Amino acid sequence: MCIYARDHACGFRYSRAAWGAFSNFQPLAVPIAAGPWKFCTSEALYQAGKFAAHPEIQQRIAEAPTPRQAAAIGRTPGLGIDPGWTAQRVDVMRWVLRLKREANAAEIDAVLAATADRPIVEVSTRDPWWGARPVADRYEGRNVLGRLWMELREQLRGGDPAARSGAWLDCIRVGQLACRPDTIRENA
Repeated sequence: MCIYARDHACGFRYSRAAWGAFSNFQPLAVPIAAGPWKFCTSEALYQAGKFAAHPEIQQRIAEAPTPRQAAAIGRTPGLGIDPGWTAQRVDVMRWVLRLKREANAAEIDAVLAATADRPIVEVSTRDPWWGARPVADRYEGRNVLGRLWMELREQLRGGDPAARSGAWLDCIRVGQLACRPDTIRENA
């Protein structure tokens, strides 16, 4: 578990609040192109990543009108989440964050720069694994999402090739999402 001083951290919870650009529910100015679809939020793309063998479900998620609806589809029991999903979910999120940043580089780079070296924390009262719970004057939890943003920030600063989405394609299985839209044939 990680502990962060609340007054020193860049805590985000809501997409329209301070540091909201880090939220997976933030509507994107430029949608993320992945496979034959465009995703209006990183949450939708992450949820679609659960269904590598089911492009019809990925399409339903891509077409969901809100990130909550996309998340609800992705969390529906019995849809056929890939058996190896849990083992690859952190690498898929790494990939998703890089795609989000590449599609919206000016905005994301500015927000990352504004954090300086402060910790980035997803504030969550329900999920201390992806985020961290507020407790008195601090946040406590694994904060996996926040740590992935901090990792990307450091990789970008250092010019690390792992800051690019393409660096993660060999680590994940997401079906048609990993294909570029221009490489998919019509009526395939």
